[in-house]
Amino acid sequence: MSNLELPFRSLAAVITGTSVLLIMNIVSVIGNILVCLAVYRNPNLRSTTNLYIIALAVSDLICATVEMPLTSAVFIIGKWDFGDALCQIQGFVDLFASYVTPATMTLTAFNRYMRIVKTNHYNRVFSSLRSKIWLSCVWLFLFLYLLVGRLTGWNKFQFIPGYAVCSIAFVKNENRIIHYFLMFGILFVLPLSVGCFSYCKVFTKIKQHQQNVASSLQNASNGIGRISAKEINISRALGYVAAGFLFCWIPHWVFAFWKRFSPDTSPRITELLVTILLFMSATINPVIYATTNPHFRKEFVKLLCWCNKKVIQPTEGRSSGEQ
Repeated sequence: MSNLELPFRSLAAVITGTSVLLIMNIVSVIGNILVCLAVYRNPNLRSTTNLYIIALAVSDLICATVEMPLTSAVFIIGKWDFGDALCQIQGFVDLFASYVTPATMTLTAFNRYMRIVKTNHYNRVFSSLRSKIWLSCVWLFLFLYLLVGRLTGWNKFQFIPGYAVCSIAFVKNENRIIHYFLMFGILFVLPLSVGCFSYCKVFTKIKQHQQNVASSLQNASNGIGRISAKEINISRALGYVAAGFLFCWIPHWVFAFWKRFSPDTSPRITELLVTILLFMSATINPVIYATTNPHFRKEFVKLLCWCNKKVIQPTEGRSSGEQ
């Protein structure tokens, strides 16, 4: 078997796997485009917190438009048949999308902590300009890390049949160990620690606020009353996003480490799950916004109704002309 070909799969496995990948691809593209359009159309959604939601949607769209279609095609034809140039692009996108998502989630969790718990310092840390600077610096650092590593020969991108994607590979085993432990610390342990600490403090503060409101009117003197219902809804929605992130990324890292450091004991299903969990992470966020955030849900409904009208009106016009 060539190193560009997938291992043998039954017809049922091909149909099932391809169907799952295509459904996630379609949902991810439509859902994340709706998120971006909702913020573009509604000025009330253009907050500093939603800047990070847009960043998550963009990173998920990058994955959904470059990585997912190629992986679906590979799963159908059973091999990588798109040349080395496209493999390099997919490999870079695979790593970049995998890295910017947890980094952006860390910024989002810290943003919620400052907004709900340290309200008096929020505007100093997360002004509109500084929020963009934080985000740009994190994304630029990860972009340059991957670019410099590739240009200097620290790593390379090649097709990995088990994952059915082009991803990172290393010439030296030492490079692989350094890379994975560095990325594991920065992009899993750090987001997990910051997220758990931040959302624990956030929901404790919200609980105190609700208890205060239940006993009396909002008391502006104690700082708790400054938490608006809108901020509470946003925090709850992002709490669900963080839970979805953990649901996808904890097993993702477990399976990835298993494959990278003990490939002989890793069954094929764990390799496919690494890819599927990454794609699932890029798919579920719009669903979470739609089910937990009324402001996004309202905009999604408006957008879908508007698209439906655009499709129906030309059809009705042609029907009237024929009569």
